[in-house]
Amino acid sequence: MVDIIKAEFQKSKRTTTNKFIVIAPLLSILLSSSWGGGQNGAYNWWYTMFLPGMLAMISAQVITREKSLSYKGILLYPQDKGIIWLGKILYISILLIFTSLILMIGMEAIGLIYGSTIPLRANILATIVLILTFLFNIPISMFLTVQFNMFVAVLFNIGMTILGVISHTFSINLILKILPYETSSSLMVPILHILPNGLPVPENSPLLNGHMILRDTVMSVVIFIILTVLTTIWFRKKEVN
Repeated sequence: MVDIIKAEFQKSKRTTTNKFIVIAPLLSILLSSSWGGGQNGAYNWWYTMFLPGMLAMISAQVITREKSLSYKGILLYPQDKGIIWLGKILYISILLIFTSLILMIGMEAIGLIYGSTIPLRANILATIVLILTFLFNIPISMFLTVQFNMFVAVLFNIGMTILGVISHTFSINLILKILPYETSSSLMVPILHILPNGLPVPENSPLLNGHMILRDTVMSVVIFIILTVLTTIWFRKKEVN
């Protein structure tokens, strides 16, 4: 497994994948700084647009590299195809951690320059929760890229995230809630004390009740594990040659 992850890092050298994990958080910070949004604005840009888009793109790129070669690179590996699929998921998960840490550090820099509205403790907690609640996007994006292409994977991921934000903001009950696309935006409210539209949460609002943070985060991780297992079994049985 370690060799597979190392191989993925080797393949991504001098590619846009490495650039995305740096550029995406920096763009979120830059846009917020340019428009005066501060830490609140940067976080809203991040979890509603840049993070889901970037995660779908790098997930799709990992598959597209293999797909363009008719999966010959995978077939040359002595390991089971399912293990290779799992290794790719773990590799992308590591990239998710890296890019999230870049944003977290950037948040503290914004706080020093423009004034802090988000305490360090909340910044750290938000980073951890966003990582854990976005993991499930990885196997979905990879699956969609295998079945269709990168465009479908990215469009689906961003579209579902936007629907999740709308669903939470306007308390709309959607069947789409089966997948936790709403979880990240809903949990950022009690953690950061800001709404998805960037406005502060009114004092004494029930939205500030954080009793569901642990429960919903664990549920997102469970869904990620289930999707990972299902897609790994599916890819193992898939005839890729």
